[in-house]
Amino acid sequence: MYSPQVRWVNPRCLTIPHYQNQRPMIETNRLQLRPITPAGFEAILSEDSRALSTFLQVRVAADWLAFQAAREAIPFAAQFLKKHPEAAQWWSYFFIHKPSNTLIGLGGFSGSPSAEGVVEIGYSIAPSYQRQGCATEAARGLVEFALADPAVNQVVAHTLPAPNGSTSVLTKIGFRFQDVVNDPQEGSIWAWRLERSDYPANV
Repeated sequence: MYSPQVRWVNPRCLTIPHYQNQRPMIETNRLQLRPITPAGFEAILSEDSRALSTFLQVRVAADWLAFQAAREAIPFAAQFLKKHPEAAQWWSYFFIHKPSNTLIGLGGFSGSPSAEGVVEIGYSIAPSYQRQGCATEAARGLVEFALADPAVNQVVAHTLPAPNGSTSVLTKIGFRFQDVVNDPQEGSIWAWRLERSDYPANV
């Protein structure tokens, strides 16, 4: 999952309450990251913001899903979760801004940890909520959730191949640039990595 600059905060003590069939919810200072259930994907695919608002019991920012690539990924993400419900905690999350009780984006992981203990994060934030630290908070929440699992040794991310807001976010939370890689769909992209042994000492 991608945002305009990254493929697709401030909590040092991450709390992980639960909702809907014991799927983990990631709680940060200002954000609540709720796993997107099959019913949640149905609400998104209905393209009815009022239905989505009712489902989540939150306001919905008009531009919460502004990035085209994120919108295009929704049908695939919905089908994958339907076939692999056990992957829910390593898949997609709604981003709820708690102070305003508003849906402002989504993101999550590209799948369960690999055999080598690697997971990839991605996120997309509504333009109307950018430059407020929300992307950093969401990314850090995802990282801390991942590293709470002893099976995870490394978190990776990919961005467009130029300095931008998302490269700044990744740098802030301790990611290090690794290489330029070729993506079959996106072309050249930048690969970033955060080792368990480096977090949070290098932040």
